[in-house]
Amino acid sequence: MGQDVPMDLRTDLRYDADPVTVFAMLTDEAFLARKAEATGAVRHRASVTRDGDRVTVRLLRVMPPEVPDFVRRLVGETIELDQVDIWEPAARDGSRTGSIRIGMAGAPVTLTGGMSLVPAGSGSAATVDGRIKASVPLLGGKIERAVHDALVRAVRIEERVGRAWLAGERSR
Repeated sequence: MGQDVPMDLRTDLRYDADPVTVFAMLTDEAFLARKAEATGAVRHRASVTRDGDRVTVRLLRVMPPEVPDFVRRLVGETIELDQVDIWEPAARDGSRTGSIRIGMAGAPVTLTGGMSLVPAGSGSAATVDGRIKASVPLLGGKIERAVHDALVRAVRIEERVGRAWLAGERSR
């Protein structure tokens, strides 16, 4: 029964910059490349599309399968993650909301949810509130837990890379 209930994921990232500056970073293809490399991607492709003040960010990452063996048997020698973030226009204070979807090629595993970027003290907070769903009989819950743990690790890396980026560390 438990494997039929998607697993929740909530992450909070803190940055020492205003939302406008953080958003510029989150939609910079060079930052997206840095983030993909830092999380261990063996290959990646990033694109940013603007429709007025609505912005779509797509990041395709091919990752080594640093997951338990039972997940590795499902996904193979690499895991292809296709992430699409859609950011709505900014509010007066620079805050934004949006949606996130991450699909795993060749596996019935997805993350869907909402995102926000808001002022927080003298900086900003970026939040993802989503649900992980693995439509795999009997193993769904275990796969969701493994994906959850991997995504939390990746978010912590992204936060470190973002803080360094905002501090001016942009050379390779």
